[in-house]
Amino acid sequence: MPVVEEDIRYLIQIVKKDMEIKEKKRMLGNIPPRIKAIDRELRKMDDDLNETKQILDKLDTEKRHIDQEIKAHQAELAKKKEDQNVVKDNKVFKAMNAEIEYISKKIDQAEERMLVILEDGEVRRGEVAAMTNKINSEKNKLVAEKEKLEQEMSVTDDALKILGDEKVRILPHISEGVRRLYGRILVAKGDSGVANLVGDICQGCYSRVPPQTAHEVRRNDQILKCEVCGRILVYYESK
Repeated sequence: MPVVEEDIRYLIQIVKKDMEIKEKKRMLGNIPPRIKAIDRELRKMDDDLNETKQILDKLDTEKRHIDQEIKAHQAELAKKKEDQNVVKDNKVFKAMNAEIEYISKKIDQAEERMLVILEDGEVRRGEVAAMTNKINSEKNKLVAEKEKLEQEMSVTDDALKILGDEKVRILPHISEGVRRLYGRILVAKGDSGVANLVGDICQGCYSRVPPQTAHEVRRNDQILKCEVCGRILVYYESK
């Protein structure tokens, strides 16, 4: 087999490895953002639940405080009424009556606040129950997805190393001049120095190749480059 045709045969193997490497890297690049998104979802679930629990704890603390306040006011009111019953002086009676009205008003205000706390507490307890149910149903799924993604990342990383090793073993079989040309183009393009021709379209930059050039590329018997992206053009049947 002529040297050029043999070079092209190895270049086809190289571009196939390059495309596999490109796809693996694409997959690998998509995994970390999804893992970060899962971590954010998990943190938000916990943060929202903890925040609601803290609000509920504050409401319960305030409820206990108001309950004590109401009992104290009620005891004070009962004492004022008892004292008022033995008062003979009309002026003192009126003064004590004003105190009783003031204490009664304080009790009414405290009881109104107590009702608000009880209603808000019921709402918050419902939220806690709903959040807990959501966490129980979704958290395990998210954790399982994250573990699967981490496993996929490890497998893909291993596959990349294998592809890289396979490519390294192919390169020495290519003649030095073509190998250097491929290396320069690879550095410039970043993904591959070779591109397959599908129909008359370069798969490196998706530009249309002139008909005569496309015909010559399909013969795989000379080194030809894409006029647009500069990659070496080869031809093989793609799946």
